[in-house]
Amino acid sequence: MKILHTADWHLGKRLYKHELRDDHVRFLDWLAETVESREIDVLIISGDVFDTTNPNDGSMQLYYQFLTRMLPLQRKIIITGGNHDSPSKLNAPRELLRHLNIHVIGCTTGDCLDEVIRLKTGSTDLLVAAVPYLRDSDLRQSISGQTYEDRIEAVRMGIRNHYERIVDHCQTEFRDVPVLAMGHLYVNGATVSPESEREIHAVGGQAAFSSEHFPPGFDYVALGHIHVPQQIGGVETVRYSGAPLPLSFAERDNRHQVLELTLENGQIKTIESVPVPHFRSLLQVAGTLDAVRERLEKLEETDALTTLVEILVEEEHESLTVRQHFEQLQRDYAEAPFLMAKSRLIFRNKLKGLDSLYVADTQLQDLTYLDVFGRRLDVSQVEGDERTALLEAYKELYRLVTEQAAHPVLLHENQTNTLS
Repeated sequence: MKILHTADWHLGKRLYKHELRDDHVRFLDWLAETVESREIDVLIISGDVFDTTNPNDGSMQLYYQFLTRMLPLQRKIIITGGNHDSPSKLNAPRELLRHLNIHVIGCTTGDCLDEVIRLKTGSTDLLVAAVPYLRDSDLRQSISGQTYEDRIEAVRMGIRNHYERIVDHCQTEFRDVPVLAMGHLYVNGATVSPESEREIHAVGGQAAFSSEHFPPGFDYVALGHIHVPQQIGGVETVRYSGAPLPLSFAERDNRHQVLELTLENGQIKTIESVPVPHFRSLLQVAGTLDAVRERLEKLEETDALTTLVEILVEEEHESLTVRQHFEQLQRDYAEAPFLMAKSRLIFRNKLKGLDSLYVADTQLQDLTYLDVFGRRLDVSQVEGDERTALLEAYKELYRLVTEQAAHPVLLHENQTNTLS
């Protein structure tokens, strides 16, 4: 049996104002051809199919077009929900898709045995523990007076118990059948992209989960959530496939891939990285205005899709002339063989602190929610234990809001207890 592991497609993703639809079209075309040419039996997608919980029509169209293209190949597909996905949207057609050998687990039902899928190809037997993103509300009951550390520990143990119940069931009911687990979570020690690191560590207690917390009994753990491909804890069979496309400028130099597993005689025999073709370049150009212009003049069209450029101009002293020439950049390169995704201007003599940072063209989308709240705390001169407590409370509120958007059927009692 040959299995292909991928995750973190983020259909509908935009880099600033630029859509990445053409990138996803090319990737999905390549993926369908790869499944066919490499004679893949099972395709597994470990969460974050979409970039938002309310994907637009174009993103949904790409998703269903890909599934439709796979039908004549008669391959088995298993899709789990990620923290960016809407469980209700993923689950809506699940009964229909199941009859087409496409299994979708948008969220946990509370009974982890619903996530165990048995696959057979000829004489080869495989169990897949299709575990979606596990939210706090899926794992614990909030208790008034719990500390933040208590809540983290409860989530961590909830995740471990979830996987332990699955392993116990598989070993009891299907002895000697190999088990592949899927998961969408942050595992301690994973290398993350700089632009996403603060968000991953800030939201929820999953950052406290370590690779040794996965119970023994899984022959392979197919992870999603982290966009950098890697093994975890030095274990070859616990892996993030990584995002197949660069989804931020910080990810432009990542190794973009899918992973092919070969199962023989009940064991994982080989794990092979299959590189995803390069469709578009993302470049960062930084320096003085003259240095930036000099480099932009040398850029040429090299890829199938137009290069996106992020520009950071740094000058020593504030100058109206520099500002005017900076604003002229977009007009001067309107017909260039690249697109300016973002341009920023910094005067170094203004860099005296967070509040005095002078950046032209800074918008809310340049900041994380913690950046914004941190600046508010700076203005109010909140420090020490009070700052720590307010930050933790703000993270908890943010988690509640984002989870409710992704998973609207939440118990009112849980929300009330957590807030208290």
